[in-house]
Amino acid sequence: MNKALIYESAEKYIKRFGTRDPFAIADGLGIEVLFRNDFTNLKGLYRVIQRNRFIFLNNNLPEQVQTLVCAHELGHDTHHRNLADDSPFREYVLYSMNTRPEYEANLFAASLLLPDDKVHMYAREGYDVVQIAAMMNTDINLMLIKMGDMNSRGYSFNTAYTPRSDFLGR
Repeated sequence: MNKALIYESAEKYIKRFGTRDPFAIADGLGIEVLFRNDFTNLKGLYRVIQRNRFIFLNNNLPEQVQTLVCAHELGHDTHHRNLADDSPFREYVLYSMNTRPEYEANLFAASLLLPDDKVHMYAREGYDVVQIAAMMNTDINLMLIKMGDMNSRGYSFNTAYTPRSDFLGR
């Protein structure tokens, strides 16, 4: 896995589309986002059907979670499209960070949704990871992924916690 490539791909989209909004980016890339009312536990999935790209999202999720899941699925489009041809990512794989594609999709979502400068600013002001996640209206596990990635790029956050491998599946 090339963490730098994942970070750079998110930054490229932010610059190209002038936004961190995964819905606007998906639209700009020609990916159709469809909201489903028939998903029970499934939060979302990415699929390519006859060369058309789709993100399916659970319509019953809070907007914040829909945004996170959309960014995650956009990560699959960007880095794993070849795995989604005519077969969806399965729910039991989708949000397990024990698999490389799922971790990479979560890292892409963290890179897309959470600006380095804002995370760094809050940390410099003395806030801990839990407080920063709350202030940025995101899941603590996504913040831990973000801070771990930033540490690999030269930052020095003290992250005493490890992200839950199933945080999107809960």
